Order: sequence, then C-alpha cells, then structure tokens
Amino acid sequence: MTNATVHDAAREISVWADGLFRGLEDLERKLSAHLTADFAGEPPFEVGRKARTALGADVAEFLGAHSGFDGAGLIFKLDLLEPSTARIEWWITDGDDISRRDFILDRSSDRFYDYEYLEWFEGGFNAGTRTLAGPYIDHLGVDDYIVTLTVPCHVGDRRVGVAGIDILMNDVESQLIRVLAPLGHGAALLSRHNQVLVGNSGELSTGVRIAVMPPGYSRLPLDVAGVDLSLLYRDDES
Repeated sequence: MTNATVHDAAREISVWADGLFRGLEDLERKLSAHLTADFAGEPPFEVGRKARTALGADVAEFLGAHSGFDGAGLIFKLDLLEPSTARIEWWITDGDDISRRDFILDRSSDRFYDYEYLEWFEGGFNAGTRTLAGPYIDHLGVDDYIVTLTVPCHVGDRRVGVAGIDILMNDVESQLIRVLAPLGHGAALLSRHNQVLVGNSGELSTGVRIAVMPPGYSRLPLDVAGVDLSLLYRDDES
C-alpha cells in the first residue's frame, strides 16, 4: 500500500462527509426561511400551521432524495418556544412514506425528551459548529445504529436551534467500505472520540473506541471543515 492510496481514500471520504454537511446546510437555509414571520420579535415563538406545512414539504423532498437517511428536520432551543405548543419539527422515513415524528417536550413528564444535553445539540447549538454524533442505537426511533449530523439553525441573526439528519449506519457502511478496501485489512474511519464509524475488520467494527493507537497503525486527519474525523490504517504493510 502506498501513501498515494491512503491519501486517495482520505480525499474521497472527506468529499463524502463534506457533501453531507453541505447538503444539510442547504436544507437549513431553506427551512429557516419559512420561520421569518413566526420568529419575529422576542420569544417565546410558535411555529404556525403555514410554516409547518412548508417545513414538512421541504423535508419530505429532502428525505425522498436520500434513501439512507432515517430522519431530518429542525430542533429548537426549548426556552425559545411557547411551552404549550413546543414541538420538534422532525420527519422520518416510514417504509415508502415520510411521516412526522412527535416527541414529548413537557418537562414534568417522565417521558420528557431532554435533548439539549446530547452531543448533537451541544455541538450544533452551543458550539455553533458542524457536529457528527454517534454511531449510537436510536432507541427513540428505528432501534438501529445511526449517526446524527447537525448544523446551527439561524432565523435572521438569532440562533434558534439546529438542523439535523439521522443516517442509518448500513448506508454509511455501504458508502465507505469500498473506499477502505484498497487500504487492506485494518482500516477505519474514526470520529473525534476515536470511535469507529466504519471499519473493514472485526476488531474495528462500528462503535469500537480506539483508546490507544495500536502498534503498526497510523492515522490521517480528514479535510472536512469544522469536523474532527480521521482515517486509521496499517502502515506496516507494503
């Protein structure tokens, strides 16, 4: 294996990941434009029926164009919303259909979805950066491995939440295994937590955390703006 092979794989994965975030940023701009009237003035805000219909149509079109995406939409800073009508604007793929997914946002309920401390919201809203969280089991949705990508959502100059997508790991693997194949046994894409997103060997399976760099391995940071991803590969083979 040559350095050119490693760099070619890193470049292809970087383009793939950056493309996902660029697509999400385009979706954010489209969705946030529907909220200008409802989010004018000072909070609390309420998403009106007209805006919600437009949001649903745009998300449905987006999900329809990406077969491996499990869900997409907007998630707001909860304190900005009118408590009696607070909702997450989220839609999921449901077989051949796309349906709205509702969550309990009543803080007094034992089923309250306390999402604001989760990595995908912390990064996208509090840090205001592109964020990739996971892989993790989506117990609230498909009970399958997913990754969540988020970017900040702004209405005018106000940051109001995040735009996000959930992607099934099966789809991520189908995209990346072929890219890792030329690197030989023992290559993987790592998250910023050194957790394997996709690997091409049993010891580097999805979800495994690499606490210490194994002997004979190297890692190469990927060129994806705002996201800490790296390529792990064996450097003791020719």
